[in-house]
Amino acid sequence: MLEGYLMLSGRIRRWRFFVYGLALYIIAPVLILLAIPAIDNARYPRAATFIVVVVLVVSWYWANMALVVKRLHDLNKTGWHYVWMFLTPSLLSGGLSFELSLRSDGHWSVGYGVGYGLVVAIVPFLASLYLTFARGSDGPNDYGYPP
Repeated sequence: MLEGYLMLSGRIRRWRFFVYGLALYIIAPVLILLAIPAIDNARYPRAATFIVVVVLVVSWYWANMALVVKRLHDLNKTGWHYVWMFLTPSLLSGGLSFELSLRSDGHWSVGYGVGYGLVVAIVPFLASLYLTFARGSDGPNDYGYPP
């Protein structure tokens, strides 16, 4: 099971992809709850919090990426599709947003990036649906034999 979260090679079928992905959303909060006492007892709680958050976020992203890449391999697609499916929307969501504000002259002003919010939300959602429900290659493909 641990190999499913660590390795970027190989293939994974729909059901296992779904179960492993669901487990990520259960494991992460449990690990956070387990880390709270360690953070409370640390000599430098802010530094400990920062370290725990960085380790958990990087670990979660790596495990998620490994699952997605394996699923893409099962569909006989390169793992680089992860970039446009999940990484790019994630990066865009941090910097582009809809902003409506009242200027000093009494007129409303609309901020840049109005159209990106919906795209940033829809692309990963549709990609997740595709990865969860699309049927993989039956026999061997460019990325190996079926699991």
